Amino acid sequence: MNIFFKKYLCLGYFGIAIAMLPDIAQADNVYADLPTLNSIVFVSSRGTSGTAIPLTANTALVLTSVGNVNVKSNTYGGFKVEVESTNNGLLKHSSGAGMAYNLNYNSSDTGQITTKAVVEDNGALITDCADDTGCDRDVKISISQSEVVSKPAGLYSDTLTFTLTNK
Repeated sequence: MNIFFKKYLCLGYFGIAIAMLPDIAQADNVYADLPTLNSIVFVSSRGTSGTAIPLTANTALVLTSVGNVNVKSNTYGGFKVEVESTNNGLLKHSSGAGMAYNLNYNSSDTGQITTKAVVEDNGALITDCADDTGCDRDVKISISQSEVVSKPAGLYSDTLTFTLTNK
């Protein structure tokens, strides 16, 4: 009878051990995917893109707004904005004459854009730029008097290309 009793006690302990285990458990990961904002738009302050800034003969052009760049970027590592001038920082006339000008981006003088140049480089998320409205960066130019003197009358132009790179 002792043998039977010992087996019964063992089964009893086993039953208690099973009762303490959870009925069922399952784990799963939860994911959320926020799309990357990556856009850059230039908006002219002249009303219509390509509308000329009036110059006065033999007179410098003080810092004058040509528009703003709207940046949308929500990457954790920040972003970089580069600018490139089609005419290497010259406003060109159809005769070939040119006027060097200086660029001011977001209140920072960047000088004459003769090669592709970085005008903004952020190493972290900029919260002002990370929503649907983005952030505006003023773009202004100035021309020294010596560049305006003795130039032929007419339209002078250049094309600036702004490039946004998320990090």
